[in-house]
Amino acid sequence: MEEGKTSKETNLSVLSITILVVFLVIVGGLYWWVSKKGKGQVVFPAGINYTGNETTPPPAQPQRPTYDYEKMADAPNWVDFTSPRGQYTFKYPSEMIPLIFPGDANDTVTFDVSDIPAQFNLMVLVETISNYDSKLTGKQEDFVKNYWKFFGGLKGVQNVESYTSEKGLNGWKVNYLTQNDVVGSDNYFFIIPNQPDKVLHVNNIFPAEGQAVFTRLLNSLEYKK
Repeated sequence: MEEGKTSKETNLSVLSITILVVFLVIVGGLYWWVSKKGKGQVVFPAGINYTGNETTPPPAQPQRPTYDYEKMADAPNWVDFTSPRGQYTFKYPSEMIPLIFPGDANDTVTFDVSDIPAQFNLMVLVETISNYDSKLTGKQEDFVKNYWKFFGGLKGVQNVESYTSEKGLNGWKVNYLTQNDVVGSDNYFFIIPNQPDKVLHVNNIFPAEGQAVFTRLLNSLEYKK
């Protein structure tokens, strides 16, 4: 009887070991499969998958278009642009391509005309003052003078002067000083009638050879009532 009991215990031990081995094989197999499947993969916020194992380089960014600014400045074939939200219009050379940002609350547009990526080089947008400081609502000039304070790359305002466009938009022309003591590009802020919490902001993103094009574009700018 004692011998039978020992035999039974041995069988149970063998069965237990067999089950354990099978379990470890299954778990190990799953771990290997998952590890192989996701090895080195990083998912970036923009939705780009980069596994780290590519043998070919990623595609190059599209080359920035080249423009004959001198020719475009006086060309008769300028066309109308209306912002996605219908808040403002301006004219621009038909050779150029306006870049918009679907769903953008600031109703932004820009052009790819400099070494700075277009998404970081905005040209026209409608700024909401209370998004920066609600105490400045209705104080558009104070907002313009203090605009630099909301950006870590700026250290002050270089100059502020009143400005009126050929279409009768009234506001200010401003230059801000960067942390490296470089005077930034011309910025224009225009008052929007009956909207104390908003200003129409235009940034001169054009290169030196494109200033005549920018000036003509700026003077065609109108805010839609």
